[in-house]
Amino acid sequence: MMTRLLIRTRHFSCAGSGPSTGRCISYNRTALTRDALRAQVEAGLDDGQDSHKIRVDTESKEIVTAAGNLPISPLFNVDWMKARRRQRKSDAGKPSGRFRRKLANNPYAQALATPIRRCPNTSTSLPRYFLQDFELVKHPSEDTLWWAPGPLAFEGLQPENTSSVSSSRTSTGSPPRKTSPITVYALSRKSVHDKIGGPNKKYAALLSAVRTGMAVGPSARTAVWRHDMGDVLLNMMRRHATDALIAKSAGEAHQTHPDIQPSQWEEVGHVKLRGCALWLPGKDEPSTHIATMNVDNAKYGQTIAVHDLNWLLGESEVQRLKSESRMFKDHNVLVLRQEKNTPTMRLHLLLWRLQGYLAQSSIS
Repeated sequence: MMTRLLIRTRHFSCAGSGPSTGRCISYNRTALTRDALRAQVEAGLDDGQDSHKIRVDTESKEIVTAAGNLPISPLFNVDWMKARRRQRKSDAGKPSGRFRRKLANNPYAQALATPIRRCPNTSTSLPRYFLQDFELVKHPSEDTLWWAPGPLAFEGLQPENTSSVSSSRTSTGSPPRKTSPITVYALSRKSVHDKIGGPNKKYAALLSAVRTGMAVGPSARTAVWRHDMGDVLLNMMRRHATDALIAKSAGEAHQTHPDIQPSQWEEVGHVKLRGCALWLPGKDEPSTHIATMNVDNAKYGQTIAVHDLNWLLGESEVQRLKSESRMFKDHNVLVLRQEKNTPTMRLHLLLWRLQGYLAQSSIS
């Protein structure tokens, strides 16, 4: 009996929070109650034979066995165990205060809060939102590896279990895809991606050169980067953004969608929860590109983004947007609100990503 208890003592010393573990373990509040700790100790003493005769008396600090009561080891003392174990912090509650609620619902703050990643071609380290992820995939008809755009820019644009109202070309409602074991990042600029696909192959080679480990084999060093990757990715982002705008504005022209509201320039500042302005310039309007607009006497949202959809989406996608959405056909100024739902937040981020993707930038 004593030999078995010594063995069990060694087991608890390794599985607990003692110095021999070499790592920090936290526990839920419910796992640190006296009853839960006592049940854990008694389960560790279970050998499948006479465990019903062994129990821990937390009051007298003794182990009750068929051979008699034994003094409890400190390792079996529930008070000692609780003092040595770190309690896991509770999940953050809902933001309190107007400023915190506004911050939690701000897409630009969400973009800045993403993990830091590095672009090997520009040697810049930025929040992951500002970089495009690329995955290494095998060509379906050839025994070669290709770089393909990852899913981070397009996830969450459509609610789960719903399909897009637009053409079948969209993939936002498709089932989750299996991710590649190798993911790299490049600055989300079309000019950068065009440079990687240019005649100088060193830029494409840098993508996998910074990766090490078992997942990177010799074939990864010669993975194919499409020469037109910049245009391919641009068309993907435009198509997904158009699909999301159609889904959010579908219905009759007189119906007001909670996420998108028709407006006029002088009325944009009066829209509650305004996020950004969507502009479809007419033929008689000046072609001056407006990036932002200021809202007078506003405590929050004093400056909002203005997205020129003709420039952002391109001619073909704008035509599709107008043909499938009466709201965009009948109005040239609309406001995309900052609603508290993931699809709207992701749409804000995608439009802003498109704005930056078309900005002029290059690598030397």
